[in-house]
Amino acid sequence: MNDTEQLIKEALGQLAERTPHPGPTLNALRRKRKRQRNNIFLIATAGMAAVVVLIFAGVIASDRYTPPNPNDAAAALVPDNATGALKYQPHWLPTGFTETLRAAHDGKTTRVWVPSDAPADAPQIDGPNIQLSSGQGYGGRADGWQNTTVRGLNARVQVNGSTAIVEWKAQETLVVQVQDVGDSRDTALRVADSVRADSNATFQAPFKLKDRQADVFSGSSPGDWRAKISAEPIEVTVTSRAPFAFGTQTSPVAVRGKTGTVDGSTVWVQEGDLWIRATSLEPGKSVDELVAAVNDVELASNVDTGWIRKK
Repeated sequence: MNDTEQLIKEALGQLAERTPHPGPTLNALRRKRKRQRNNIFLIATAGMAAVVVLIFAGVIASDRYTPPNPNDAAAALVPDNATGALKYQPHWLPTGFTETLRAAHDGKTTRVWVPSDAPADAPQIDGPNIQLSSGQGYGGRADGWQNTTVRGLNARVQVNGSTAIVEWKAQETLVVQVQDVGDSRDTALRVADSVRADSNATFQAPFKLKDRQADVFSGSSPGDWRAKISAEPIEVTVTSRAPFAFGTQTSPVAVRGKTGTVDGSTVWVQEGDLWIRATSLEPGKSVDELVAAVNDVELASNVDTGWIRKK
């Protein structure tokens, strides 16, 4: 043992001699710790109860209508041509109904389902259909509403002939509209009760026009679809279906480096296996303006049509 080790040993020995007997101190600490344990147990129990209540309430709220977070992983993986989440999905529909239309514009969304054997132009024509809209209220009749509830939330329902509308407010206004489907009122309420948040379904625009994305996308099958931008006074459409001449006379026109067709107030041209069309919705628009609109169309490199006429 060297000199330093000896000095440390002697100092520890002197400190031990001056240290009082630990018995009284330990007894006091035991009494104090017992009281602290009881207090801690009570605090922890109350805290756990509060946490359980908060978690339960959060689960109920999110299970109802919490829309997807635009910063979450699912939202971060959407394609470049996605204009946003469709936000909500009904988890019950009458047997045989399939999705045929998606629309998204300025935070408002609409989804439409029709029977699987519905005509190719549904829902543009009359017939059975179910619509779910978010971010916008019902724009029809202002009277005839009856109070009801949707999953514990205040709601209202209206019946107009064979059409029923249910409107309620969650994080945002939701509307279910059912037309020509059995008991439309009961069907609309059942569909509304089944609505949940959906972060997986996104609106993917097949094309854009300058800084605007296509805002309506519909079809009768994955291979038969159309999308459009409703930007009056010129409506631009991209479709997989070859157009047919509406007017009695057509003429050729140079557009997108190809030969297109002028048909009355419409200019159209084929681009690969798609057709691009610009139509004047008001008088006075020149052919040059229609050609310019077609030239400005930028087609998406990947178009998801797998959802069309699927449940």
